[in-house]
Amino acid sequence: MASHSLRTAALAALAALTVLVAGGCAGSDDTDDTAGSRDASDTAAEERSAERDGGPAEADPATEEAEPLPDTSGSGSGSGEEEDSDRENTAEDGSGPPPAAAGDPAWCSPDALSASLNPLSPGAGNRYAALVLTNTSDSACRTQGWPGLQLTAQDGDDIPTTTVRDDSAAPQVLTVEPGGSAWAQLHWSAVPGEQDPADGNCGPDPAGLAVIPPDEYSPTSAEWDFGSVCGAGRIEALPLAAGTGPAR
Repeated sequence: MASHSLRTAALAALAALTVLVAGGCAGSDDTDDTAGSRDASDTAAEERSAERDGGPAEADPATEEAEPLPDTSGSGSGSGEEEDSDRENTAEDGSGPPPAAAGDPAWCSPDALSASLNPLSPGAGNRYAALVLTNTSDSACRTQGWPGLQLTAQDGDDIPTTTVRDDSAAPQVLTVEPGGSAWAQLHWSAVPGEQDPADGNCGPDPAGLAVIPPDEYSPTSAEWDFGSVCGAGRIEALPLAAGTGPAR
């Protein structure tokens, strides 16, 4: 009987010890979790503090300040002095009229000019003509540089034309009085080249030549009686000079 009581007491003590151990383990787990949560909270707080102190966190686009726009009120590349220089350079290279001085005649318009073509002595496979522009108005006008050229068919349609500026002579400002003239030598080839059809035909015979005076946009016209122009309509032109060209 006493033995039975001892065994009962021992089992009760063992059960109590098991409960205590289990309780201790559970308490240890809770402590670790709490510490982990506290560490995470501290870390988040530190990150927020770093952001407030200018840390590496990205800035909120809504609060970023816009960069100031460049100042365009000052003198830049579009200043008047540079524009005047551009105009002077344009006049010097013959690609545009120089600035007109007070009292100078107006630039020759297509309405003030009539055009004609006079044949010049040919060479071996080369053809030449004098393009003459005559002032038919009642007032003097000025011109300078190279005319624009366009071959035309009998029906008025354009024929392929390439105008090449011959710069072996310098352009000059010319004052053309009423009834006076300015002329330019034209040169082209009568021999088929690589740009022409293989059958040796240089294309249709033009019936006219539309001539655009320098620095104008519309043409005056002349009759063309010189046959086809080889080289895909290539015509070389010298700048306008005073007069009507060589004596015929």
